[in-house]
Amino acid sequence: MTEARPSPEVHTPADWVVMAFRWLLGLGLLLLNRASPPNPASQSLTEYILLGYLLFTLVEALFLWRRWASGLWPHLTLALDLGLVLAVLFLHGGSQSPLLPLLLLPLVAVGLRLGFSAGLGLNLAGLAGYGLLLLWDWIGQTPPDVLRSVAMAAAILLIGLLGLAAEQLGRPARDTLRRLQEEAADLQARYQAASQQAQVLYEMAQTLSLTLSYQKVLESVLDDCRRLVDFSVGVVLLSAGPEDLFVAASSGLRVGDAGKGVHLSGNGRISTALAAAEPVLLEHLGRDEELNQVMALQRCRSGMLVPLRAGLRNYGAIILGSLNAQAYTPADLEKLASLAHFATIAIQNAQLYQELREERDKILQAEENVRKELSRDLHDGPAQSLAAIAMSVEYIKRLLSQDPARARAELDALEQLARKTSWDIRTMLFELRPIILETQGLVPTLEQYVQRFPASEGTQIHLDTGNFARRLDPKTEATVFIIMQEAVNNARKHARARNIWLRLREEGENLVASVQDDGVGFDLEAVRASYERRGSFGLLNMEERARLVGGRTEIRSAPGQGTAVIITVPLEGK
Repeated sequence: MTEARPSPEVHTPADWVVMAFRWLLGLGLLLLNRASPPNPASQSLTEYILLGYLLFTLVEALFLWRRWASGLWPHLTLALDLGLVLAVLFLHGGSQSPLLPLLLLPLVAVGLRLGFSAGLGLNLAGLAGYGLLLLWDWIGQTPPDVLRSVAMAAAILLIGLLGLAAEQLGRPARDTLRRLQEEAADLQARYQAASQQAQVLYEMAQTLSLTLSYQKVLESVLDDCRRLVDFSVGVVLLSAGPEDLFVAASSGLRVGDAGKGVHLSGNGRISTALAAAEPVLLEHLGRDEELNQVMALQRCRSGMLVPLRAGLRNYGAIILGSLNAQAYTPADLEKLASLAHFATIAIQNAQLYQELREERDKILQAEENVRKELSRDLHDGPAQSLAAIAMSVEYIKRLLSQDPARARAELDALEQLARKTSWDIRTMLFELRPIILETQGLVPTLEQYVQRFPASEGTQIHLDTGNFARRLDPKTEATVFIIMQEAVNNARKHARARNIWLRLREEGENLVASVQDDGVGFDLEAVRASYERRGSFGLLNMEERARLVGGRTEIRSAPGQGTAVIITVPLEGK
């Protein structure tokens, strides 16, 4: 993650004024030193000091221009000015030194960086110090030059006042600089927070994209929530019906809350947030009739609620609660909403993957059921007939030598049995894959299908195509025929029906096909409830087959009232 760099210090015009003043004054003092009475030792040392001072000032100007180590130079220049004043005092005999005006430098430099009161106090202290220096010379029997002393005192006061005036003129620039620095610090803090949030969201998206485990996704959601905001109680609620949610994942919950259901009354905060699809800040969660159904949330004084929504579908909600009042801000709510967006996609993908696995298992189970049914039909039908044919052949072979006249009658019976067996086998092949469905369509296939059920079997099958003669998408035609065929087989095997009606009709842009019988009927809800125990999913398979081609299957039945299976599919295919 890239860190924000602090902005370089911006110098005010007053800093350049002090720089120019120091440079000009240094040059003047250098010339004054050379014009003073001869004293080779002190003059040479003073000249070296002044030359070094001017060189230092040039270096400082360069660093000031390039903004290098800008926070260090004010302290160095102040120390240098004070050191230069001390050197003047020792080298040139106190108040009589021609270099004493250098005392003005630290006064100006410091005054420009202090407030008005502190700067004025510093200048008055400098003036008092100069007075003490004059008094020391008087005590030392070295009377100072009165005119020079008055001029020096006036210069100290005047330069101090000019420095204070320059400080006041530079105050707007410093205020602007201070405001810009505060804004820069605020932007840096916001940048770091945004970077942290982006990093968390990126890692979350990467983690969730690598797992399709439903439970792992839910656990990861709460872990990532804690990386963004602190909370005492965290709950992921998922939909269990139109008006019910359940605790799918949690943190900080009591034992009694695990897997607990939440009923939506329509007036609580959860219902309101789900209806508006908007995240909300919460206060006093225990006072809400929906939130207080989770006991751990009752003691939370503030919280956040974000719906888990994709398109028009609500998957549930994330609820975070804190024991402290006003623990969350709109910025925290925005962070949680961003995370919830990724969580919703991950939950949706996990659910789709889970549904796909369940669909695969159902298809495999349906295939296994078809194999078992085919095996049973072959065993009970053609296999038994072929065994009977083999036994008849052996019997007829003995009759040919013992009673030829009777053998002829047995051959006639054997012929009938062979024809029936051939018919049964052809019927099974027709039901497995009717070639006529691919070549001529649904109506001719149903007509031929009905012809294969003679009335002597005890069930009369009636076909009413309603003048329907259109060809549909091959997948749609195959699906409708398979569902109708399965409904007929169910009616023949279980309903004890005397009549079965097959009907086709157009309704708008849909084909409506129905299979109705006058059999004993059954309790539809009881059959659905016993799917897992019975291991049979016949009705569910019919519903899912229609859904795969963009249609639907409706099953109506009641004990003693027969059964109706109604298939609705689009005429133009899915």
